Amino acid sequence: MQNTMNENNVMIRMHQIYKKFGALEVLKGIDVEVNRGEVLAIIGPSGSGKSTLLRCLNRLESIDGGSIEVEGDFLAVENSAGIATYAEASLSKEILGKMGMVFQQFNLFPHMTVLENLIEAPVHVKQIASDEIIPVAEELLRKVGLYEKRDAYPARLSGGQQQRVAIARALAMKPDIMLFDEPTSALDPELTGDVLKTMRQLAEEHMTMIVVTHEMAFAREAAHHVIFMADGNIVEQGIPEDIFGAPKEERTKAFLQNML
Repeated sequence: MQNTMNENNVMIRMHQIYKKFGALEVLKGIDVEVNRGEVLAIIGPSGSGKSTLLRCLNRLESIDGGSIEVEGDFLAVENSAGIATYAEASLSKEILGKMGMVFQQFNLFPHMTVLENLIEAPVHVKQIASDEIIPVAEELLRKVGLYEKRDAYPARLSGGQQQRVAIARALAMKPDIMLFDEPTSALDPELTGDVLKTMRQLAEEHMTMIVVTHEMAFAREAAHHVIFMADGNIVEQGIPEDIFGAPKEERTKAFLQNML
């Protein structure tokens, strides 16, 4: 799916992102752009920097150099000394509030029911009245096929069900952008299907998404754009047809031969 989108549709722009952990350089000048309604899939071997890049985008990790722009607002800019500086707290909070994140581990509150998990952040972070958010939360549970589990506790759910609750919980905050960090990697293979189906549905509804994934079929079918990372660099990127059908770089070819 080729983009015919203009500048106003750029939702995320990460420019020359550098990140070190001690002496280890994990991201080596990464450029990423994502348009409104686009699904970007990031693939690559373990340790390539994929998850770190995602965590830098929503400030779970701080970048050392480069700039991050979300819907026209700068979360981080590089100063004249080449060091990344972050926006003030109120603007940072506003920017970060536009992004929902789903992790490998589900991170549901074990002492709360499914419904309570969904309404916790809207009520306490956004100060939305519970009687206002409960119908929204119930609709989201219908969307992910788990309305009947609304009063169940996470321990009573399968891993796949817990991950779908985690997706619904992120959506309850009404984000403009959804970030997924290997959302199926902690699941048994037979449980991944329903999670991927939920993500495909979001893609069909034109939710802007960045997905770090080992699920090549999902990347091939649901993404508009694919980035292949290795050793902290973008080795190759393009539309799925090109990356999966005719990769140019040997490193990409070798990775895909192992994965497909």
